[in-house]
Amino acid sequence: MEDDRDRGLLYDSDPSSPSLSPPRPFALTFFDRERHVKFLEMMYHMLPRPYQSQEINHLTLAYFVISGLDILDALDRVHKDAVADWVLSFQAHPRSKADLDNGQFYGFHGSRSSQFPSKDNAIFTPNGSHLASTYSALAILKIVGYNLSNIDSESMLTSMRNLQQSDGSFMPIHIGAERDLRFLYCAAAICFMLNNWNGMDREKAKEYILNCQSYDGGFGLSPGSESHVAQVVLHIVPSHLCD
Repeated sequence: MEDDRDRGLLYDSDPSSPSLSPPRPFALTFFDRERHVKFLEMMYHMLPRPYQSQEINHLTLAYFVISGLDILDALDRVHKDAVADWVLSFQAHPRSKADLDNGQFYGFHGSRSSQFPSKDNAIFTPNGSHLASTYSALAILKIVGYNLSNIDSESMLTSMRNLQQSDGSFMPIHIGAERDLRFLYCAAAICFMLNNWNGMDREKAKEYILNCQSYDGGFGLSPGSESHVAQVVLHIVPSHLCD
């Protein structure tokens, strides 16, 4: 039997309504902007316990916080220069131009722990920079007003081509991972934000996007996969950016 106390939390009660009438959903009559700002401001200073296991995605979480505050017109709650300095500390740098041909990607690490050298399949991996982290980093820098021309975009974009596959897709990290529209979107957005398309073969990218179209006209995450509205967005945006 339904508990009236629980029902009171979910529905707007009306004693005069007939008993057989469906209850009206409860709805806030206003958007509590300040509560949202306070929550994001709290996240800016310290991650709550449920999010602490996501340390590897630190930059991505930071992107949600900074972009959220920007949408709410509350960027004055953060120190923009400090945010930019913090983000820039995650960038991976080649030791020399010769390193750009070693197959690695010199973008941004997602967290402090990913900056530590590791061994994957007994192979020493000193660089764990990731396409999604690089997208998040550049987006944050752009939001806080940092001049992206100060970034070593040549090394980033030259090495990003190492991640593009023969079918036009992108893997997110040089040691290998899944390949789908999400990371092609990140690559296209990175090129767009840096105003330089040397980081990808655009014709191959367009071909991959079209190969993700399903029989029903929608787009899947990868060729042959089920179409999904989210993937339509991932199709439209990079297609527009690549034009």
